Amino acid sequence: MRIVDQRNVNAVSSSRSARAGGGVGARFTLDTGTATAKAEGAAPAAILGGLEALIAIQSEDTTKERRRRGVRRGQGLLDLLDELKIALLAGNLPPDLQNRLAVAIRDESFSGDPRLDGILESIDLRAAVELAKLRKLQRG
Repeated sequence: MRIVDQRNVNAVSSSRSARAGGGVGARFTLDTGTATAKAEGAAPAAILGGLEALIAIQSEDTTKERRRRGVRRGQGLLDLLDELKIALLAGNLPPDLQNRLAVAIRDESFSGDPRLDGILESIDLRAAVELAKLRKLQRG
């Protein structure tokens, strides 16, 4: 649908009198044919563009979510290592701490960010060394 304005440009100054007298204003008409055919022809391309954008957004969210999980996992391992340090300094080692540390080390997920993955590998190595020390301490 389009609006066709029938007023003359010079008639703008007399717009107040035209409104008061109920003069001829804009008239609405329904245009059929060409606009509809153009819209239908462009629809599949627009849908494909929309799908590609949606897939790109979803892959971005997946990357962010993997990174977020990696950061959370690293922080959890560091918290466990701090808890182990405090327990060893206090001389009171909780029996479940070794199991929690072993479970946390087994969860190897990669974030896709090489820097973050390198940091996580370093934390994993430190946790594995501490776990080996604990196991040796319990055996001996």
